[in-house]
Amino acid sequence: MNTLEELFPPEPTYRGRWQTIYIEPIVGSGERVAIAALAMGVTSEYKIIQAIREELLDCLYGSQASNMHGMIEWVIESISKEIKMNGVLDKWVPPFDGVIIGEVYEAADENIEGILRQAVRFSASLSALALDADRGDDDEQPKKYTEQWARSIADEIKFFDPHLTSHFNKKIKISEANILTSYGFLSENFVSNFGLLVPMRLSSSLSSVKAKLFDLEALKKANILIKPKKYEVIIGTPSLDDPTLSDKAVMRLQDTLEMVSEIAEAEDISVYRAENAKQAAEHIYDLVA
Repeated sequence: MNTLEELFPPEPTYRGRWQTIYIEPIVGSGERVAIAALAMGVTSEYKIIQAIREELLDCLYGSQASNMHGMIEWVIESISKEIKMNGVLDKWVPPFDGVIIGEVYEAADENIEGILRQAVRFSASLSALALDADRGDDDEQPKKYTEQWARSIADEIKFFDPHLTSHFNKKIKISEANILTSYGFLSENFVSNFGLLVPMRLSSSLSSVKAKLFDLEALKKANILIKPKKYEVIIGTPSLDDPTLSDKAVMRLQDTLEMVSEIAEAEDISVYRAENAKQAAEHIYDLVA
């Protein structure tokens, strides 16, 4: 017969603590938004992440979203430097007014990522809950995000080989119709389109990715003399270990990626998943350099 202890899962062995960093968008108003989560292990291990997703920033702050993102990055960089120097935040001075450090909470989990998930779940409702909310799709939003994704990759490729920027956003005629089709990256032997799967708008962003695949398929079947040998769609997604993603959101994202891979494989088109623009740019450079 099982003892009482055997009826429960074992206690997590990884020990640490977490804190939330807040910002007052209007200083002195009392309104607070959780912008970052910090987890620290019993050793010197630590990890700090942005606690509010980019698409949520865009929804909340519109044209000012990029400014808010810059401020969040500034805070995260400042905290990282402080921890590297002193190991704690007891004497940390924020880089600007309106930044508030939350209380320290002791925690246990399987690893430091698990402790970060606790921080997000218990203190950052905009990230923890919004991704599970039902939303109407907006065709303009995925298009906007995809265009930003393509520009970011083009900006990053400059650090690997600035000459490759001339291959971005190429337009060619692939049919009898007098219409030019755009491709994210096009060289003599390699062509790629860029897609983005936005967790909050998976349905409409999937439609956008399918359109990118269709354009690649059309180029493969086009009656033109010179065509690339390798066809690929580069899809940007958040990390599947991102603490700001709920388990439900990760499952939906994985299912969508699997669907895209099946569609692409049927047309002999490769799929490459990248978690940031630098990773995507490095991948392109490795293929064409």
